[in-house]
Amino acid sequence: MEDHVRPKQDEAEVTAGLPLGAEALAPQLAPRIEKFSDAELINLRNELMRSQLDSWQAADLAANFLAGHGYGASADNLREALTSMEISRCSIDCLQAALEGVAYIQ
Repeated sequence: MEDHVRPKQDEAEVTAGLPLGAEALAPQLAPRIEKFSDAELINLRNELMRSQLDSWQAADLAANFLAGHGYGASADNLREALTSMEISRCSIDCLQAALEGVAYIQ
């Protein structure tokens, strides 16, 4: 019996269904969340540091922040993201990236 090997699709086949000129945009089609204002991120960061929250409470606070902007996030993913970074040393860009990593559009 012969082995049937599926040939790899080349890039032209993958982007064939996109409008002309969209090949360059193909990698950028992934949804992204908004860039939150520096003031909002600073307030969130300060609240996370000031309140002496455990990981569950911190994840709940971050989930409420995201929900206020129309996004959702898994509590488990938020806990993991928040505990993996040290908030006191985390820059605003670091916090933005962490929120982008776990947020999804509701």
